Amino acid sequence: ISVRNGLLRRGETQIRFDVSAALQKGRFTDDSPFTAHLDLRNADLAEVESLAGYSYPASGRMNLIVQASGTRLNPHGDGHVQLTNATLYGEPVAVLSSDIRFINGEAQFNNLAATQDHARITGAAGYNFSASTFHFTLAGADFDLSRVSKLQTSRFNVAGRMDFTAQGSGTFQEPAVNAKIQLRDLTFDQERAGNFTIEAVSKGSDLHLTGSSNFQESELALDGNIRMRQDWPADLTMHFNHLDVDSLIRVYFGGRLTGHSAMAGDLRVTGPLRRPRELNLTANFSDFFVDIENIRLHNDGPIRFAVENQMLKLEQLHVLGDLTDFTAHGTAQLAGERRLDFHADGHVNLKLIESFNPDFTSSGTVTVGLNATGTTSDPLLQGRLLVSDGTITYSGLPSGLSALNGSILFDQDRLQIEKLTARTGGGIVNLGGSVSYFHRQATFDLTAQGQDVRLRYPPGVSSTANADLHLTGTSTAATLSGDITVTKLAVTPGFDFAAYLQGAKNSASVPNPNSLLNRIKLDVHVTTTPELQMQTALAKLTGDADLHMRGNAARPVLLGRVDIIEGEVNFNGDKYRLERGDVSFTNPVRIEPVLDLEASTRVSEYDITLGLNGPLDKLNVNYRSEPPLPSADIIALLALGRTREESAALQNSSPSPFSQEASNLILTQALNATVSNRVQRLFGVSRIKIDPQGLGNETSINRGPQVTIEQQVSNKLTLTYSTNVSQATQQIIQVVYNVTRNVSIVGLRDQNGVVSFDVKVRKRRK
Repeated sequence: ISVRNGLLRRGETQIRFDVSAALQKGRFTDDSPFTAHLDLRNADLAEVESLAGYSYPASGRMNLIVQASGTRLNPHGDGHVQLTNATLYGEPVAVLSSDIRFINGEAQFNNLAATQDHARITGAAGYNFSASTFHFTLAGADFDLSRVSKLQTSRFNVAGRMDFTAQGSGTFQEPAVNAKIQLRDLTFDQERAGNFTIEAVSKGSDLHLTGSSNFQESELALDGNIRMRQDWPADLTMHFNHLDVDSLIRVYFGGRLTGHSAMAGDLRVTGPLRRPRELNLTANFSDFFVDIENIRLHNDGPIRFAVENQMLKLEQLHVLGDLTDFTAHGTAQLAGERRLDFHADGHVNLKLIESFNPDFTSSGTVTVGLNATGTTSDPLLQGRLLVSDGTITYSGLPSGLSALNGSILFDQDRLQIEKLTARTGGGIVNLGGSVSYFHRQATFDLTAQGQDVRLRYPPGVSSTANADLHLTGTSTAATLSGDITVTKLAVTPGFDFAAYLQGAKNSASVPNPNSLLNRIKLDVHVTTTPELQMQTALAKLTGDADLHMRGNAARPVLLGRVDIIEGEVNFNGDKYRLERGDVSFTNPVRIEPVLDLEASTRVSEYDITLGLNGPLDKLNVNYRSEPPLPSADIIALLALGRTREESAALQNSSPSPFSQEASNLILTQALNATVSNRVQRLFGVSRIKIDPQGLGNETSINRGPQVTIEQQVSNKLTLTYSTNVSQATQQIIQVVYNVTRNVSIVGLRDQNGVVSFDVKVRKRRK
């Protein structure tokens, strides 16, 4: 048979060939002579495998030229093969090349070379067709372990350099291999270990492995045998002393590892390597210590456990540490029904909660006496937990729990709070209820009663309340309902309530759907005690509220109404008296207050009433006065202290232009905002005002800075003292006594030295 100018094509791959062979009775035998020429150019390796009837995890571009003749068992000829941009068994190879020679019944691969980045493999290999034997000599250098994908995981990475040498010969059934692997500068999760050497020597089908470390402070040794037949049964032993396991602990506890950890002991692995699930493991740790969240833990006696027939058996575990003395033993199936039978006793430091979730801050101790049965998916717990002097806070919540004491009963798949008390915000909280767990799903039915609990939320607002709350639902969707009665309310001087409401309204951030707070819906009724008082640096209010808190714990929403019964507000040096007011919340999507307020003040000889209506972003302001004035004059009175006509007359008689007057007004407001609160706290006065423009008198029109101090002696009596710091004779003293809400007596000594008394009667008609 003879084929000339042959062509095989699959996709972009083309194989050109010339073949001739002498057949014996129509068959190509081992003694049939042949000649062949094969030429591949830039062929796809996967397509070549498909044409040849093979399938390996390999890809890349292949060039191959072969010229051969002879017989199947005794070919002769030569050729060259090159593979570029390849991936072999998941690992990248930039270039792989070799010369090919057929001689004396053997295929030889000479000048074998492979490169990837700085790594390189060189060597030679051969295969005898008639004897079915092989031989090879390989050497590799400077492999970067951080680029070996099989050594890296999302939670654990390995780095370092690898060199190796290997020689082998024999048959695939009876190989003779001698190899040495040197691992340099081994690093586990950026924890440097050192160097490690592995040697492998085979005799027939038995492979003997040894390994030794050259670590700075620890020791690791490996010894064992592998029979390279059938399922490759193995018997391997690992001995270690003061072995640094920080990187392994960090896989499970992340950055909560706050100190050094190490262990010593022996580990033995037996069983078929080709069936890892059937491997048996025996461990005996003589020393173990770890530092998690500044809690130092160590073993008391050896830690023993084994894995046999897919069953984990914890024979002995006794751990001591700060406020920790814990023992455990039991068994767990690793396959099938995965049944459990564990027992745990002792007490544990509650600070260990932080190692599982960094959002928690905790302290105290919990005494454990538990039996765990059932399966890993549906565990059944029997026993009791006793909490002593516990403290737990969560980063997303404004308050935490302290002085936590009580007991929790575990009854199969149910957790029952027998008694659990704590303090939060200076008050006492009693916790009760139960939690059920089934098919990896927790169901809550918890209650909390609080008495005189102080809550600092939002920042700048402190409220004291009594609460009766109920949490129901599951770990994926829960509802917090109940009643809260606010008994006290205080606001820090720097808190801007309007800015907070506007910020809550404009907040467009999307909460993390996996956040615990985002999974808790709110249905809480919030009320206040009758005529609750709230006092700030600028206002003193009395009122009550009836609100419903909806939304979720990450983004709460308020619905309801706040009624203001009476109050006083200081603004720009003037005192405003609230005649009526309410704030309603009707938007079910965000916190959006709608105002309906009316306040009055007296400027010069005018009684001015302001009305504020609508939401903050569309607020309507209405003005009226007694005697009646145009809105522009009312605004001028509130801003400058005089009407437009008075301002025009002042400009005609004074060299100060209006721009200077406005500048003085702005400066006055800035000084008052900066100085007033501090001076009030220092001297105990009710209010202080600084006016750079000041006042003149009948004999002198010179103006100078004016300081006004007001002291509210009681709810009915107010004293005011004002002086021009540049003219000591310009002093104003005023005494106001409120007989009733609408009748007051005013005594005044003005800047001209004139003393007068007024009786003011205020009437309001609709």
